[in-house]
Amino acid sequence: MKPIGLILGAAVVLAVPLLGMPTAHADGSFDCWFGQRQQEQDGYALDAWSCSGTGYVDFTVTVRSGAAAGTYHCGRGFPWNGTLGAHSCSMTESGAKRTP
Repeated sequence: MKPIGLILGAAVVLAVPLLGMPTAHADGSFDCWFGQRQQEQDGYALDAWSCSGTGYVDFTVTVRSGAAAGTYHCGRGFPWNGTLGAHSCSMTESGAKRTP
């Protein structure tokens, strides 16, 4: 086989798995088991643990338990090894706690 044929064949083999992948975007989401929050100038700062998900800018965080339990929309954050530090967070309507 000629070198150009090998290159084209390799390109097809490598590209086929990517065809079914969704397009990339900046939004993301995290699901965390524990968390705490602190008031900051532009909303809340969240510290959360046992998290899974993706995102660095403009993402959603669901905290299942702890002082920060609820759902938040955050402006920026940094996930690291199952933890999440997020800033510019505001509680969303679906995360608001209701009293009986």
